[in-house]
Amino acid sequence: MKNLGMLFPFLKLCFTNTGEVLKNLYNFTLVVQSKNMVSKKFGLPKGLPTIDLLDLFPHFEETIGNYTFLEGTSRITDIVILKMLTRRFDKAKYLEFGTWRGESIYNVAQVAEECCSISFSENEMRDFGLDESCVKVSRLFSKGIPNVKHIEHNSQTYDFSKLEKSFDLVFVDADHKYEGVKKDTQSAFRLLKNERSVLVWHDIGKGLEELTNWEVLAGILDGAPSDAHRKNIFRISNSLCAIYINEKFTTGFPEHFVPNKTFDIQIKAKKLS
Repeated sequence: MKNLGMLFPFLKLCFTNTGEVLKNLYNFTLVVQSKNMVSKKFGLPKGLPTIDLLDLFPHFEETIGNYTFLEGTSRITDIVILKMLTRRFDKAKYLEFGTWRGESIYNVAQVAEECCSISFSENEMRDFGLDESCVKVSRLFSKGIPNVKHIEHNSQTYDFSKLEKSFDLVFVDADHKYEGVKKDTQSAFRLLKNERSVLVWHDIGKGLEELTNWEVLAGILDGAPSDAHRKNIFRISNSLCAIYINEKFTTGFPEHFVPNKTFDIQIKAKKLS
């Protein structure tokens, strides 16, 4: 009966806010289609199995800077994961799909030999309807860093052969729709240097625990080259990241809401000039 009580307000919205209702129904359809694909085609009705953060990094400790605590950036644990993965490689080469303010690539650049970012130019951002406040802060923290190269181009249409190099660590955080993730994933796998190379995707979850982002996951799995690669793709606990890593881990599906670790955090803020 409670749900029936929502029928009239819903029908009213269909007439008064038709465009918004259709947009949300369309997005809901995409989510359901993606979830069904992941379940039926890849046999993962619960989403990706999870690597515990402390199995990936038994000594999880790092310092990051220029973190804004604003929308549109990675979580603290996401950036620490990238920085600690980079430390695994001697003279690491890092590629990032989708740099905005530059918080993640700024931190990785502190420990990598060479970083490359491919992300919208300011004009492309405007063409996609982003407002001037978004354009204004583009590459705010990564401009002028000597070991960071910016390529201002849509990753969906860029010719990656122009790079003439491969990478130890690739971070995909650009388009989060199925087709976009699929294409970026295909490109990213081709740019890995060797079997030790690691690929990380952002926003595999809409929250830090069970809330799978099904469109992103469907794009990742469909974009991966083979089942041999898919079996090495996992979610990382306590983060919004998925990872392709050619190593053996014990994985599972953590119990929702139940912690198995805590974090000690030291925090200091400073004014931007």
